[in-house]
This record gives sequence, structure tokens and C-alpha cells, in this order.
Amino acid sequence: MSFRKLKTYISSFIMLLFMMLLVSACSFSPIYGDKSQSSSNIKLSYAEPKNRLEQIIYKDLAHKLGDSENSDLLTISVSSSSRSVARTSNDLPFSIKEAVLTASITLVDNENANNIIFSGTRSAATSYSTNGQIISDKKALEDAQEKAALELAQTIRLTVIGAISTNATN
Repeated sequence: MSFRKLKTYISSFIMLLFMMLLVSACSFSPIYGDKSQSSSNIKLSYAEPKNRLEQIIYKDLAHKLGDSENSDLLTISVSSSSRSVARTSNDLPFSIKEAVLTASITLVDNENANNIIFSGTRSAATSYSTNGQIISDKKALEDAQEKAALELAQTIRLTVIGAISTNATN
């Protein structure tokens, strides 16, 4: 091996080591992950769920944001509906539907019950298919509602983080 090739290999190796040291100092923490840094400062208490879908949303929010007594109160009221999106043109009773969940959200300041930090609505929808069998159609609707509830919980979580950080800066 010639001296020139050896010199090229050594300089490439040193450059690679330098790059590895630079990259090793980096760390990533996604905002949409379970352990987001912005959610660690949020203290919430939750209202009692009135139905299964609200329970799914509250449970997901408590898992990702935490649950703290004597803190800002988050109240969610969920309504659900479904609509037909498409139907097959053949003789099979197959149709595609969509489960839509709409949540009314209220976030009230713990120290001053008259101070509403955020009030608004958010929606989420998930498609599902039916085949004319009552039990499987009902189960498909329930599964779609659960998926939509988890999507809605994610939307509410980001909304609450934004509302609290906006309120903290004011």
C-alpha cells in the first residue's frame, strides 16, 4: 500500500471519529411521543367520564399528560355519529361507513373557577366497513369509535398543551 493511500485512509478514519463524536452529543425527543418534554410541566385533573368513549380519552390523556389532584380541570363531552361513505355496486351488502366523534372541551383554571383557559370543540373520524351481519357490524363500529377516540385524545392533548403554554405566556 502506498503512503498516499494510507494517508487518505487515516484522514478518513479521523474524520469519521470526529463526526461520531459530534453526532453522539445529539439527542432527539419527539413532541408526539409519550414522554414529550412539553407535557412534563402540565398538571391536570379530569372530570368523571359519562360514557365509554370519554373514558378512553381520559385514560389516554392521563397516561400521556399525567393526573394531578387540585390542578386545572379538563372536562370533555363526547358525542358520536356514523355516516355512510360508499356502497358496493354488486349484490353483496358491503358498505363503507365513517364513525365521527366530536368533543366539547373545557379547561378551567384551578385557582379561579371563573377563568376558562380553553373552550372549544375537536373532531376525529375513522372509517369502517359493514357486511350486513348485525354482530360484526356493531363490533366494527365499536372498534372504529375506539380508534377515533384515541385520535381525538391526541388532538386534545396537543390542544391542551398549546392552550396552557399560551395562557402561561400571557
